[in-house]
Amino acid sequence: MSFVGHIRDLAAARRELETRRLLVVDGAPDADRSAFLDAVAREVADEAGLPVYRFRVADAGERSGEAGRTPGEAADAVVEACRGVFVVHPCVVVVDGVPAGAADAVPTGTADGSLLAGLISAFAESESFLLVGSTDAREGASALPSDGCADGWALLTRAAVHCDRGDPRAAGPLLRRAVEAHQVAGDRRGEAWAVFLYGRMCRLRGRAEDARRLLHIARERFRAVGERPGEAWACGELARLATRSGAPDPDALAEARRLHERAGDRRGAAWAHLWWTVARADEPGFPWREEFTNVQGRFHEVSDRLGTAWTLHHHALTLARTDGTDGVGGTGGTGGTGERRREADRLFEGALALFEEADCPHGRAWTMLEYALRSPAHRFLNGEWAAEIRHVFHGIGDEAGEAWVDLAEAGPSPDGEPPYELACRYPTALLDTLGWTEAGEPLIPRAARDTQPEPRPGFPRPGDRDRPDDSGAHVRLTLLDDVPVPDVPARIALHVVPGPGHPWSTAPLPPLTARATSLGHAEIDPAHGVPADGAEFRFTPHRPGSHRLRFTVEDPATGTVLQQVEAEIDVVPSDPGPHRPTAPAPRPSARRA
Repeated sequence: MSFVGHIRDLAAARRELETRRLLVVDGAPDADRSAFLDAVAREVADEAGLPVYRFRVADAGERSGEAGRTPGEAADAVVEACRGVFVVHPCVVVVDGVPAGAADAVPTGTADGSLLAGLISAFAESESFLLVGSTDAREGASALPSDGCADGWALLTRAAVHCDRGDPRAAGPLLRRAVEAHQVAGDRRGEAWAVFLYGRMCRLRGRAEDARRLLHIARERFRAVGERPGEAWACGELARLATRSGAPDPDALAEARRLHERAGDRRGAAWAHLWWTVARADEPGFPWREEFTNVQGRFHEVSDRLGTAWTLHHHALTLARTDGTDGVGGTGGTGGTGERRREADRLFEGALALFEEADCPHGRAWTMLEYALRSPAHRFLNGEWAAEIRHVFHGIGDEAGEAWVDLAEAGPSPDGEPPYELACRYPTALLDTLGWTEAGEPLIPRAARDTQPEPRPGFPRPGDRDRPDDSGAHVRLTLLDDVPVPDVPARIALHVVPGPGHPWSTAPLPPLTARATSLGHAEIDPAHGVPADGAEFRFTPHRPGSHRLRFTVEDPATGTVLQQVEAEIDVVPSDPGPHRPTAPAPRPSARRA
């Protein structure tokens, strides 16, 4: 570590930075210090051909989307940002506004010390250069990133933080802006990370096919630009998609772990090790205790609190569900059960504390739920336990999480069928793995906490399964071309499909009119089509992201609107290879034929 106080010797500072990859500048007036940091960063970046990114500690709360953070929380936001995509890409990172005193030592138990120590830990063994500016933090002006691509990376980091928190709703707009920023800058690596995070967001929202398509595209782009850590992350996310069907793929997760290790990405290897352990934790004879302990050590080495929290959560969950054959508490029996329960309680409490520190309401809600289910004494101490957990899920828009709380509170149904709110969101194969204890507590599938799925369009409501509406007609949309890309027309076919009991099922369709409307930055033509003649529209988006289209089917003879549907189509930058997407899913309105 090097400390350059009031020194204005640019050459000496540059030599120190290139030798140690870390430079801490303190004591200078704010404007002079910032100018000096910029000059050193430019010197090194221009010589090495690297991008430069700037962070101000005072702006950390705003950049993370959470205004009004405490200094400690702002410091954590900076470290988490630097622990993301910046660390795995060679670059020059300037962190300015570190409070005075943090550069003199690394004291324990203070926000300042944890910031500097966290930055050092985040950049350990990375190929990036880190410049730290120490100040009294009185300057409140915002500092903009110093190159055209920095905004895209900052947007990616903010989107990743929202996904980590379990709030993917806020990630979509950030990712669309990030794709545009990287396209403008011509940064193919940045585009690859944006597509990857888009795929991760789709996985979190339960859109398995969209996630699979985007993650495959991201993996190919990472390979094209030689981004080995990114390729490993994409492989890991693809492997996690298998858990949604209730059948995890440990071999694919093990391969992702090996890819992370070969790329030198210790944090990524720790996450792949965790999900591999979770995928096998319920196998008879699997040494889950040893593996969870090893994973916890890995996360401790890279100072990843969120990873540690999820490790403790799954370790506690496994311990609470064991039957005593793991050897905890002697030979089993009442004493062994009590000891296992107490150890699980300690792990749940540790996970809950870390989730709160890491500002992850998704993990906090699931830990509260499992802790309450496995510890009756804890649950009965709080008569409002279900309402409290439901409130946390509601805060991040996780209706699926709320449905699990409802199930836990209501108990098993007499007919053994899952509630509608779960059946319409999760695959049947996953819900088939739902179990119940002798006390009537649910054994919720582990994979349920990996996604926040929305209801499937057209899923029959209770009582409708045996009485299908054969007398109605519905609209079917088919995407005829490959994955849409900006400024390239893609064809969409619209058909009106009558049910067996509908009069049109035995007679030709009348000359209905289908009117198409784009609800975003795209064009669609022609404006009208005739389904009876095979209505076909050309959809031309002008930017990547999710685009909404509205189709209105009318009877021109009476001027009656028969049905109106909306569809969402994901548009990504240039596709590395041909792919046949699934048809866009129409969302019917209340007005139907």
